Amino acid sequence: MASRLDPVLVPLGFAPGQLGGDVGTAQVIFCRGYLGADDDEGCVDLVIDLERKPDWRISDVRYWGFELDRFHLGFGRESELSTQLEELRRTLPQTLSD
Repeated sequence: MASRLDPVLVPLGFAPGQLGGDVGTAQVIFCRGYLGADDDEGCVDLVIDLERKPDWRISDVRYWGFELDRFHLGFGRESELSTQLEELRRTLPQTLSD
């Protein structure tokens, strides 16, 4: 998962993805330093949640750099994981630059 998105997100200033999880859920977090802020500590996270149902699928994508009314990012919720990942590879650069 992270290896598929790192080539897209690292050039945008994110650290490589960090994966954690258990039997039925997982989460990949990509951290990017604050953009345009005076505070140089901490980061803004892009969080991708996954669930196994029965195959692994992305269940939520959140970017904490956006206001609460738009921090959940759109993706093909019912698609297979490979299709979801390709969609994110294609759309995240533009979405995160808005």
